[in-house]
Amino acid sequence: MSKVPRSAIHRHLSAADERFGLRLGAGLAGTLAAAVTFALLLLLVRAGWGPLRRLDTAAAETFNQIDSDRPELAKAAEVVSDVFDPNVFRVVLTVIAVVYLIHGERHHATWLVVTVFGGAALGFALKKIVGRARPVLPDPVSTAPGLSFPSGHALGASIGCCLLLLITLRFMSRRGRVAAVIAAVLIVGAVALARVVLGVHFVSDVLAGITLGIGWVAVTTSVYVAWRRETGQPVKRPAEVGAAEQPAAHR
Repeated sequence: MSKVPRSAIHRHLSAADERFGLRLGAGLAGTLAAAVTFALLLLLVRAGWGPLRRLDTAAAETFNQIDSDRPELAKAAEVVSDVFDPNVFRVVLTVIAVVYLIHGERHHATWLVVTVFGGAALGFALKKIVGRARPVLPDPVSTAPGLSFPSGHALGASIGCCLLLLITLRFMSRRGRVAAVIAAVLIVGAVALARVVLGVHFVSDVLAGITLGIGWVAVTTSVYVAWRRETGQPVKRPAEVGAAEQPAAHR
């Protein structure tokens, strides 16, 4: 049996390490950007920064006027809000977590459950801390209970879409992955826009929900990836996060 030259192995490992380093750097940069954006929005909302307050108010009033002239737009926004309600994502991901448990992949199931319900709890706690009231409009087309910042729908859609991507990417071709990412972005964007169109959230609320969701998934996923690496299951690409756990992980 011919032996593989040491230099070839070294080049292969170096290339793999370089790719991993680039992916890790991109992931950290994205997480940092999401965290900084959310923190900035939180501080500006808490401080009642004039330009942001005027932007939020102007957008809410503009969409309220559009809704009055085009009720079908409000109806479409209601459908989007209902179809992509946070509870829909929670049910779907909980079912997936149960399937993982049935197959003995308790760490994978724990990652999903903690991310989904921990993110919901984090959003609820922040609503209480910030205490921002929802938009007050003369003729609202819709109402919603509770506080406004961050948007629970935007948060839930961001967490749900990110997780579904992570656990399904490995089944797709390159084109399929691109299409899935675009679909996820469109869904999150549609949900965020729908909440503003309905007049139940400000623009800054939905932006905060999106950035918080992305940042939270990045944090919990990094912990899960660290565990997989410690148990000899390297994760070098996003598509590998959802791969089945190997028996060696339970030694």
